[in-house]
Amino acid sequence: MELWKNGRWIRAEGYDGVNAYTDAEASFVKKPGQRITMAVSVDTNYAFELGARLFFGQYADYPFDKVYDVLDLTDAASDGENRITIRCWHQGDDSSTVRGEEAGLIFEIFADDACISASGPDTLIRPVTAYAMGPGVEHVSGQLGYTFHYDARIPEAEPVRTFCADKPLPARERPVRKLALGEDEPAVLTVSGSYSERGGDTVGKRMQFAALTFGEQNVTRRLPSQDGILLQSGEGEDGIFALIDTGRENAGLLSLDVEVPEDAEILAGWGEHLEDLRVRAYVGGRNFCASYYARAGRNRFVHPFRRLGMRYLELHIRAKEARIFYAGIRTTDYPLEHETAFTCADSLHTRIFDVSKRTLLMCMHEHYEDCPWREQALYTMDSRNQMLCGYLAFRELDFPKASIRLMAQSIREDNMLELCSPARVSITIPSFSAIFLTQVYEYLIYSEKIAGQPDEAFVREVLPVLRRVADEFIRRRDPETGLIPCFTERKYWNFYEWQKGLDGSISGSVSEDDVTFDAPLCAFVSFGLRSLADTLDRVGDPEGAAYYRREHVSLNEAVNRSFWDEERGAYASYINRKTGNRFHFAELTNALIVYADAADGERLDSTLVGLTGKSGLLPATLSHCIFKYDALMRKPGTYARFVFSDIARQWGYMLEHEATTFWETIKGARDFGNAGSLCHGWSAVPIRFYAEYAMTLDSSVTGLYECTMKQLC
Repeated sequence: MELWKNGRWIRAEGYDGVNAYTDAEASFVKKPGQRITMAVSVDTNYAFELGARLFFGQYADYPFDKVYDVLDLTDAASDGENRITIRCWHQGDDSSTVRGEEAGLIFEIFADDACISASGPDTLIRPVTAYAMGPGVEHVSGQLGYTFHYDARIPEAEPVRTFCADKPLPARERPVRKLALGEDEPAVLTVSGSYSERGGDTVGKRMQFAALTFGEQNVTRRLPSQDGILLQSGEGEDGIFALIDTGRENAGLLSLDVEVPEDAEILAGWGEHLEDLRVRAYVGGRNFCASYYARAGRNRFVHPFRRLGMRYLELHIRAKEARIFYAGIRTTDYPLEHETAFTCADSLHTRIFDVSKRTLLMCMHEHYEDCPWREQALYTMDSRNQMLCGYLAFRELDFPKASIRLMAQSIREDNMLELCSPARVSITIPSFSAIFLTQVYEYLIYSEKIAGQPDEAFVREVLPVLRRVADEFIRRRDPETGLIPCFTERKYWNFYEWQKGLDGSISGSVSEDDVTFDAPLCAFVSFGLRSLADTLDRVGDPEGAAYYRREHVSLNEAVNRSFWDEERGAYASYINRKTGNRFHFAELTNALIVYADAADGERLDSTLVGLTGKSGLLPATLSHCIFKYDALMRKPGTYARFVFSDIARQWGYMLEHEATTFWETIKGARDFGNAGSLCHGWSAVPIRFYAEYAMTLDSSVTGLYECTMKQLC
């Protein structure tokens, strides 16, 4: 099957701006016994139905490296003529998940190996005017981009001119498996009643600030419901509200099956908790809410272009009466081929392991994502934790490899990686580029452990990017001290973790009086250089390895010499370049320095003691405890009990507070101005320590690991 001999990039003339929806029509004839396949690529996303199946989901890619799907339509297609409507959504501007590029759709349909239909100037294409389009639609968040408003009352629009776009042909097939679309996720309608709106200029505000009057409570009403659940609003109220609980954190597509006696607007808000005694549909300018205008009668609707991260769904139905057959989501989980189970005599640790796995799964879709609710963005720091834990929990290699390539392809003119890939963001975090050097080395190591052979060919592919990043940090070293100063330009965010004094500022450039040498940055770069040296050793470049190892050792010497504070018995986070003053003492800083091998002798011993909370250091946050625990496990005989007790304390606290996935920080939803995520992939940290230090395979049960560490049991 030879691709792209017939298909051309097309788009609807006049509908190539931001937040645009269009339909393209295609037809083909299937003869008995034929295998029907389709190759398709789009900017930004596509979906179509054939038979009883929904096909959806463009892989996240770059305009210079477009990726295509190959879909098997054989079972979905009927013998004879088949017609499909390929619905396309074009975001068109930058966010943390998408680059704003030119709209386009390209496809070819094959019967066996013969092309029988393809996109071109004769393809019928029309705008989907039922969707509100353009930049005026609210954003879910700045990172995610637009929410949606759909009006089922609006009839199909007339076709417009099909324009052939000049875009590079898709170069390669999707590198990871397609998401598995589930059925409607079982849920419970927990509370219902009436609402009255109090105003608001966005759908999120309208829902968040509406007055709710509770009706029947504490009645278990399960969804889907064959006969539907009849709800009615009270006299003088604007309509019906209903609160649906799916039972745990989920990720998927909004799915509605609702009957109304007359045309009615439905607001659908989603969230991870009920701390406001309702879904938190609006917070800090974000709108976790969409609208659907229903026709009189029964309405079935699935929105295929915006994946929701949620446990709860809230509906506001502007009608006196409605019957809900279903409201919730259709899950979109990544199909894993392997999954590890863990059992421990202490059931708390077993539960932590299981919930950590769930957390990882909810943050794996087209690529790793920090959280399914608020951002869905691929960061190096977040994904490094996810990869390390995923190697051990899922034995997964394709997914980390694909994400590493996306990150490598984001390299900027300043030799740093984009903050998120494959996005285009106005700022970036230097330490996140430094950790990428270690991510790639770890992929090389685990590819050998899992597949039996290191993936040296892929690592060689990204080596030029690794060198550019490493060389940029080396270039910035101060010739007098040997240290790396903070990045002073406005386009950089000197962030290390979400802890006071380590979270940096994105408000502007750093003044000359405020320039610091940053121990966390120096440590990140140091072990990044070590990782690059080890990588080059393994791929047969001893000369390059020796160079970067010398830089690693030299930087360590400078760190050990400059940041140690004898009085505190710990390393400071910062030195003011102008005054020489050392300040700020944190667990993360000290853990990173140990991890980089910059601490030795008595200083190492003192630092490890400090990491157990005995020196008053600012505590490490959930995500960055991985460095703290790795540092302490340099001496497992002394510190293993502390490490696993600390895991039980912190992750157990989240379980006590009904976590079904682990949070962004220990503050939960209250953090970040009440916008804290309750599912963050970087908080699956415990898996690494169970797998590396406390698990042994039970040979009688495939994939089942038992605890063998007495410090846990």
